[in-house]
Amino acid sequence: MLLLAAVGWCVESPVVINEIFVDGASNYPDWIELYNRGNKPISLKGGVLTDNLGELSWPIKDDFVLNPGGFKVFYCDGAGRYDHTAFGLDSISGEVGLFSPHGGLVDSVTYDGLPRFSSLGRWPDGTGDFFVHASPTRGSANTRSRKYAKSGRKTPVTFSKQSGKYDKLFDLTMSAPDGFQVRFTTDGSLPDAKSPIFTAPLRVDKTTVVRASAVSPEGKVFGVHTRSYILGEHTRLPVISVISDPKNLWDFEVGIYVEGNSENWRHNWRRPVHLDFLDDKDNWQADGRMRIFGGTSRARPQKSLAIYTTSDDQPYGIKHRLFPDNPRFLYAGIILRNGGDAWMRIGSRDAFAQALVRGRVACDTMDYRPVIAYLNGEYWGVYGLRELMIRKNLLARHDLPVQPIDLMDGGAEVASSKGPFAHVKVIPTQGDYRAALAGMNMDAFLDYLAVELYSGNPDWPDGNIKCWRPRSKALKWQWILFDLDRSFNGKRGESVDEDPFPILYARSGGRGLMFRELARNPRFVRDFCARLAVHILTTYDPARALAILDRMVAEVRPEVERHIARWRWSMNPQRLFMSMSRWEEYLDQLRDYCRKRPRAMLAILDSRFGVGKPVDTHVRIALQGKGRILAEGVPLEDGQLDGPVPVKLDITLTAEPAPQYSFKGWAGHPGTGPQIEVKSGQTFEDCAIFEPLDDQKEEQ
Repeated sequence: MLLLAAVGWCVESPVVINEIFVDGASNYPDWIELYNRGNKPISLKGGVLTDNLGELSWPIKDDFVLNPGGFKVFYCDGAGRYDHTAFGLDSISGEVGLFSPHGGLVDSVTYDGLPRFSSLGRWPDGTGDFFVHASPTRGSANTRSRKYAKSGRKTPVTFSKQSGKYDKLFDLTMSAPDGFQVRFTTDGSLPDAKSPIFTAPLRVDKTTVVRASAVSPEGKVFGVHTRSYILGEHTRLPVISVISDPKNLWDFEVGIYVEGNSENWRHNWRRPVHLDFLDDKDNWQADGRMRIFGGTSRARPQKSLAIYTTSDDQPYGIKHRLFPDNPRFLYAGIILRNGGDAWMRIGSRDAFAQALVRGRVACDTMDYRPVIAYLNGEYWGVYGLRELMIRKNLLARHDLPVQPIDLMDGGAEVASSKGPFAHVKVIPTQGDYRAALAGMNMDAFLDYLAVELYSGNPDWPDGNIKCWRPRSKALKWQWILFDLDRSFNGKRGESVDEDPFPILYARSGGRGLMFRELARNPRFVRDFCARLAVHILTTYDPARALAILDRMVAEVRPEVERHIARWRWSMNPQRLFMSMSRWEEYLDQLRDYCRKRPRAMLAILDSRFGVGKPVDTHVRIALQGKGRILAEGVPLEDGQLDGPVPVKLDITLTAEPAPQYSFKGWAGHPGTGPQIEVKSGQTFEDCAIFEPLDDQKEEQ
């Protein structure tokens, strides 16, 4: 028996992918056919098949010998044994790879828009190009009956107008290099050899999406070019045009937006998508794959979409500054969020809860930007543009290179043997509790608890809970805030006076985030309560909260009436009565929570932990040089803290120098380190002195 040498696998491999079949609805098994185009028998043992070129998914463990000119079929049904792979193939579009036992990629094929009941196979076998075969030939020679598969390679198509918003109708022209035809569609579908040929200017007199491909004289269709022309749209918000072949959305068996065979929208099927982002300041395009996103909100007629713009050769498919207040410009995916449980009420409730704490907490938060969406040229309402919290995005936000991570999603995973509490033995009832949680970013953990509990989120912690860390342990366990739709007395939320702590005390160990055990330690109680008290005075200060809410509301208010009109007649009869006045009523309820929650939460802290009644406390810290002041780890704007602090809590101030500066001392307390304590009820004034480092002094 002859084993394939490493050089044979990596360069000019005798074994190639010869044919694939993808059904897309699980009525027939998907399969991959390998072919030996060499002149000697080959053992396939140790080779690896995958449906993701970024992963070595399934090694071939059995000693299949492939003779010259022989075929071997592997069934892709998730069984993971013998000649049945551990994965299934994505319908509509995807990729298949063959790796050598040494990890080298020896062959691969991508597919997009493969017709149902057809295969993608080489002709001639083993050496030719891939063609679409209407009659699959599993385990035998491919036939001449074929048509060209779409090529991923793009041949230029020139458009007379670029994607954008236009006030007036116009005539669009398109052209391709000499010898090529331009075939196009206007319904979002992919052009093929049967699509209309462009021969005369196309009148664009309404919002239209145009997809065009160059087609060679022999009928080979090259990569698609897409343009979005949004007519008569005068919104001040950015517009996102979402474009996908209609069958990806509405087909009974494979469409992700319809009931179909099995409430298709409940599945995480991914389908090809093109995005055009249109704004007065910045336009960009991206291609990727999308799926329906969310939990119960999937049933809404306006569904959330998760869009992945990442691949092996392009880990960050969006290279633009998506959020004006965030300098990042690398994104591997986004969410177009319908508002979750706050849909058709205050669709930005979660966004508001996170806007309050962004930049003021150590845990990860999700940026937000309201947008208007069009789906294949049809107005689809207001969405919240959010960052998709996947591996590459999480790493990018912490300036870390692409690498494996551990991501725990859901209460069961967080509490599992792989989660952040797995190695916690005993939480001490006295003294330092942090050593027991040495693998945890404790600042992020304290902030995370503070936000979830203050906001009164009842849809947690069994659900809507995530934490992560790089496997390299470049970061400790980090917590992610998301889905706060039921917070701040949202849908089925808690009232302003409700004690939020029983939800944690009812669970022990990791299922309760170890809170019940931690709360036996007086130092933890002090740290948590003091940090939350500072957040109440600063982050959740009613004047600040209401100002942020008013700014966010002003952005979307001009669009709400049109959005309501688009969706009010759908699904739930109660939505027939949705109106601008009811929307304003929901906002007033949120404002009322913002005003009353601080006093109520301080009373709850005293009742639960005995921290005492709040007394007025005033801190004024001036700065000399460059740095900032933190109170219990929370940044103080202008170095000031004013308002009621529980009488039994002291507040720790920390002077933190800016980069290239060092802390030299407190003007009024010489000889004291960067931390200093302020007793509640005190008026404390001082000046923190920062000086440039020696190399900075020389430059100055």
